[in-house]
Amino acid sequence: MRAVRDILAEGMRRERLGLVRPLWHDWDDDSREEVRRRADHLIRILADYGVQMVQAGDPAPIAMPTSSTIVANQVYAQPDTMREVRAEAGKFSVVTVTGGVDTVEQTFTLNDVMVNAGLVLTGDPAAKTIKDLGKQLAAATEIYRLNAAGMGGGK
Repeated sequence: MRAVRDILAEGMRRERLGLVRPLWHDWDDDSREEVRRRADHLIRILADYGVQMVQAGDPAPIAMPTSSTIVANQVYAQPDTMREVRAEAGKFSVVTVTGGVDTVEQTFTLNDVMVNAGLVLTGDPAAKTIKDLGKQLAAATEIYRLNAAGMGGGK
């Protein structure tokens, strides 16, 4: 059974970076130790609030987000504007929220993203004609990082 600090450290790294290589078990011990020290610090902070972490059993299946809003970020230099990535009606959307008013910037499937990413990787000039392609690819990164790929359907 793995130590709670090690599990927390791996989780903290994955929350920050997503599922990246090298995977935790392939990573060298010195690099893992740096993240373990951060996990130790978080464990101490939680203990200050009376929260204790204990391993309760076997790992549960990875859960998807429980809200249609996958991620929300403040838009740079626009204090009343948020940009959200949402899963709705079998697709994903990038939505700007200003003063409580939602504006859908774009809607796509992960299949659309894969096709568009292929255009970028192959240097196809058509990629330059896709409006806000960078936002779409950034949204897809967050969708995968937060384990929400199953929320948007496939087609």
